[in-house]
Amino acid sequence: MDTLKRFDRILRLYFLLQSKVSVSIQDLQQVFGTSKRTIYRDIKSLELAGIPILSKNGSFGILEGYRIHASRFTDEEMLSLLVAEKMMKQHQTNFIRQQFDSLLVKVKSSFQYQQKVAFDELEDKLHIMPDTKATSYLPTIINTILESVSERSILQIDYLKVGNMAKHTREMEPVGIFFERGFWYVLAFCLTRLAYRNFRLDRIKRVKITHIPFTRKHQSIQILRSTLSEVPTVNIVIESDKEFAHFLSFERDTYGFYKEEITSDHARMYFRCAAHPTAFVRWFLRFIDIADILEPKVLKDELSEIVRNGVKRLTSSK
Repeated sequence: MDTLKRFDRILRLYFLLQSKVSVSIQDLQQVFGTSKRTIYRDIKSLELAGIPILSKNGSFGILEGYRIHASRFTDEEMLSLLVAEKMMKQHQTNFIRQQFDSLLVKVKSSFQYQQKVAFDELEDKLHIMPDTKATSYLPTIINTILESVSERSILQIDYLKVGNMAKHTREMEPVGIFFERGFWYVLAFCLTRLAYRNFRLDRIKRVKITHIPFTRKHQSIQILRSTLSEVPTVNIVIESDKEFAHFLSFERDTYGFYKEEITSDHARMYFRCAAHPTAFVRWFLRFIDIADILEPKVLKDELSEIVRNGVKRLTSSK
């Protein structure tokens, strides 16, 4: 059994090294949960099998041009690949969908005959409902942004701000893209605001690489996102009638929902809201007949003021 485990680990090590330019010894330890000594021993086994391993500064890779077909897939890997294929067919961004299709063809080409048969049989047994959201992206926006990042060239865009249908031209230094809560974003240093901003890709209506070099060096998108996410939040507690609590669930994540407590009659919900408190209050306004703001009191007071002004406006317009 130990021999089979080691064989499987060495095989996984080969495919991991083949999939990247180089991998650090620390990353390999984390992936396999083994000691450095074990990693070095497995790498030596690959070298003894005739695979040309390159080593530089504590990282390992395989000589460029050396390839063998990845024909050994588990049933679980085959199922995961099929799920990914069906989900990617619905992807709203043409560029991502097309590139995944191209990648999948290359992966399938390495299947053994029986694996191809099994994959085709699985395909008829898995159905994923299509995404009904109609979000409009420029056809090649993601690869244009990534080209800008790679070239370190300033990007110029026309952008639609929230609640404003007029286009605003912005010049930015993109750091990277990410997907969150159903939308693609680019994190970039805005040369108009001189600050890092997130821009939703479906609101970008024109994009152009200027070929003007970046004005500064930027940290990775992972570091910047973790740093920028450390924004002040407001702790909010609301309570709704249990019968109608599900109505609040559709958008509550947008306002930092993180916990719910259910009693016999009520559902108490807790938020760490990074949005402006007034935005939360105006979202909550539609539920005032079935829910209450418990904390903080200032938001409950603001809600009361909005309602009073609304009633006054309605009565004066008669």
